Amino acid sequence: MSEKIKRFQSAYSKFEDIFSEIMMALCVIIFAVMVFSVSYGVLGRYLTFVKSPRWTQELAILCLVWLCFVSAGYAIKTDKHVRMSVIDRIVPEGWVKYFHLGAYIFLLLVNLFLIVFGIKLVSLSSNAKMAATGWPLNITYYSVVIGGIYGFFMSLGRIIKGVK
Repeated sequence: MSEKIKRFQSAYSKFEDIFSEIMMALCVIIFAVMVFSVSYGVLGRYLTFVKSPRWTQELAILCLVWLCFVSAGYAIKTDKHVRMSVIDRIVPEGWVKYFHLGAYIFLLLVNLFLIVFGIKLVSLSSNAKMAATGWPLNITYYSVVIGGIYGFFMSLGRIIKGVK
């Protein structure tokens, strides 16, 4: 392998690591907000001095949607995503890496699809409001775009590194 390719792989790997650190920090914050929201809602149901607002459930669902899309990229990066590993046993050993490469190319395309149509969803829902919080509904769909971007770059990274 040429020196340029190795330097590119190394630089891309650093980019992946920094991007993943940012996205995982975002996931931690979102998870903390979700735990707070659910806890506050539960306390409000059982303790008379804590008011149980309607927004707690809506916020928890919003956080869950964000966690699903954003953390999917990390699953791709760490090879923890759901897949059919039975193919590894059925297909001849020499072919397995080509099936894995095909899977990462497919994931790359799926994430590109999420980016393109996520942007359309954000645009279409820009005038709608969430019922309980009154926030713009497109906040939900930004998770599709951001998760798609993260997943795209992590899929690309798996392809660049070479599939094992």
